Amino acid sequence: MLSHPHLVKLVGFCNQDDQRMLVYEYMPRGSLENHLFKNLLASLPWSTRLKIAVGAAKGLAFLHEAQTPVIYRDFKASNILLDSDYTAKLSDFGLAKEGPKGDATHVTTRVMGTHGYAAPEYILTGHLTAKSDVYSFGVVLLELLTGRRSVDKRRRGREQNLVDWARPYLRRADDRMLDRIMDPSMESQFSARAARSAAAVAHACLQSVPKARPRMRDVVEALEPLLALDDDVPMGPFVFTVGAGAAATEAAAVVAANGARRGRRGAGSAAGQVACQVGRARGEPAAQGRPLGEERREAAREPPRRDLRSKEPWKLLLHGMCI
Repeated sequence: MLSHPHLVKLVGFCNQDDQRMLVYEYMPRGSLENHLFKNLLASLPWSTRLKIAVGAAKGLAFLHEAQTPVIYRDFKASNILLDSDYTAKLSDFGLAKEGPKGDATHVTTRVMGTHGYAAPEYILTGHLTAKSDVYSFGVVLLELLTGRRSVDKRRRGREQNLVDWARPYLRRADDRMLDRIMDPSMESQFSARAARSAAAVAHACLQSVPKARPRMRDVVEALEPLLALDDDVPMGPFVFTVGAGAAATEAAAVVAANGARRGRRGAGSAAGQVACQVGRARGEPAAQGRPLGEERREAAREPPRRDLRSKEPWKLLLHGMCI
């Protein structure tokens, strides 16, 4: 039985009379689909979205490289479940198939899966490969970036299909692209460099030619370093006020609330920032504190650049979009 930190764990089964049931571990935060499209009260912060993408990519990579490779075949937001720490785990393996054996390049099956996520070559021919899953991952990554559904009939024309709508913007790989595709509910609270790189990975996964898509292990290697890129995340608004004690406490509470609303990583950080500003407004020496954003920018380390000078098309594509 396959076991991995990013696969939902099977804990038991029941086979009684005509009833057959599988019992899986409880995932308290439900599905990614619910958080992206059904929870209108709170938006997933950028760091959590990236963590989910990396976890799901690791789960797929494990399946593809198991001793008997497995093609998931139904990778979508509703099948990605989240534990209490927002660790992503793949669930519902009802459509999974063993990968091709021997010299075979693909598995031929009846077309199954979900409209909007299935790879175009699989829909046309029924030929299933690991690269079919890679395409589906690209769609989910695009959903994480944009906050849009893979298919949304409420939208007009080309916007109904997420990939068709986003593909022209993904080719740009600039800040204008980010302005057009990034989920507005994040209110620009994300690393532009990390977002551009993640968009480049999505673009590579969504290539029409399967061989031009990366392997899932390569996707993990491309996405995981982005978790450390937070030095260019825009700072939340400061609240300037005068006076000590209650005034500083009230101002800190306002900024902390704004930070929580935007999905920032901690109210303590926001309170520290406003305390510094309040101190300066009272005429205290600037040496007592510095904006935490500056310290974070100085402390942030660039992830190591991998040599992308390869003949693999997806690496050349990423190289062109991320430099």
